[in-house]
Amino acid sequence: MDVTLSLQNALTGLQAAQANLAVISSNISNAQTPGYSRETVPLYEQIVGDTGAGVLAGLPQRQVDQNLANSAMQQDTVASAANAINTYFQQIQGLFGQVNDGNSLGDIFNKFSSAMQTLSTSPNDPIAQQGVIAAGQSLAEKLNSMSSGIQQIRAGADSQIAGDVQTVNAQLQAIAQDNAAITHAKAAGQSTATLEDQRDRALDQIAKLIGVQDFVRPDGTMVVLTTSGQVLVDSTAQQLSYTAAGTVTAGTQLSPLKVGNTDITQVTTSGEIGALLSMRDTQLPNLTDELNQFTNQLFNATQSANLATTNSGLGATNDANHFFAAVDTTNGVDNSATIQINPDLVTNPGLLAGPAANPDPTISQALANAVTSPMAFAPAGNFANGTTATLATYAGQILGQSASAAAAASDNATFQSHLQTAFAARASAVSGVNIDQELADLTVFQNMYAASAHVISAVDNMLTTLMSIR
Repeated sequence: MDVTLSLQNALTGLQAAQANLAVISSNISNAQTPGYSRETVPLYEQIVGDTGAGVLAGLPQRQVDQNLANSAMQQDTVASAANAINTYFQQIQGLFGQVNDGNSLGDIFNKFSSAMQTLSTSPNDPIAQQGVIAAGQSLAEKLNSMSSGIQQIRAGADSQIAGDVQTVNAQLQAIAQDNAAITHAKAAGQSTATLEDQRDRALDQIAKLIGVQDFVRPDGTMVVLTTSGQVLVDSTAQQLSYTAAGTVTAGTQLSPLKVGNTDITQVTTSGEIGALLSMRDTQLPNLTDELNQFTNQLFNATQSANLATTNSGLGATNDANHFFAAVDTTNGVDNSATIQINPDLVTNPGLLAGPAANPDPTISQALANAVTSPMAFAPAGNFANGTTATLATYAGQILGQSASAAAAASDNATFQSHLQTAFAARASAVSGVNIDQELADLTVFQNMYAASAHVISAVDNMLTTLMSIR
């Protein structure tokens, strides 16, 4: 009986060594595979009756610190949002330009103001009159292009949200399929380590796009929820819905983000989608509001009862006697998109000196003084409080706050990316494959295999000797 027991012990030792060698081989071959978690085979003492009967090898298990893994995933969410915000603020900064680069709103306005001052000293000079018209056209076109650029950036965010939603939906389906496979494998007594890695990779993809929370039931099923509590995966996967608008203007009603029939737009504030919604619905509209406040005050400042321009009929409430046209300060949604030189002045710049039959040299002086005088600006966009400033100062404030926001976004994206790397490294220290450790374990189980084989050989010799006794 003792000889037979020794054989049984040695056989289980061989099997345990084989199981561990197979897992070590898999670990080494997947050392550089993203999302792969190191696997080990747990060993248990096997007892038959009251007697030890060798070793029992369990199913391969992942080596994962779930708290570290959750922290790394949450940081992925934060870093993804920060990178998205930074990307869009850099686009805005490119659109708005730099101070004194010659093409910023402030620079172009200063050229217009300077042309007005020149005209005020020579109100009947055709060249000075044409210079004001040209400078005014450049200013109007700058406002038009900035408005258009903001809406193009919004359209980009809108389109990117739609693409992200498709990605989220695909990964939610993948998690649901992995849940079913894991449940089946557990019921069949099979390892679920590979399936769990696959499911975690899908979850991390989702977390980068929209903040989530999750937990795993005893049967191995993962439940995924948004940070606000909407269920995304339970027994089945829910689907997000979103429809890109295509062409976007300031007045375009953009799609809500929904889970089933529930609108989650307002509560989605994390991950890349949360960042994009913030840009789409808050940051970019704020810039539009600020530009419109500038445009409205520019329109109001450049008017004179003696300026013989008529109503342009371009949609404004009344732009007669105004230098600019197509501005509706009462009902206009995006006046910076529509502002232009009054067509009468384009046709006849001489009107800046008054009607031919009744010249008025004071018009140009009044306009020059108005565009350089302080005026009251209402709260708009990121300027929560009203302010009294000149048009040049307000244009500088728009550019300044945009530049500050872009710099802050860049710094935050860098900081969050560094944190992301640090969290990933800490999680990988537990779940990642250390080749040196694997090679050390390989030696241990090679020796275990050899020792068990040696015991089997010894038992075989003993049995052969016993069988030879007559």
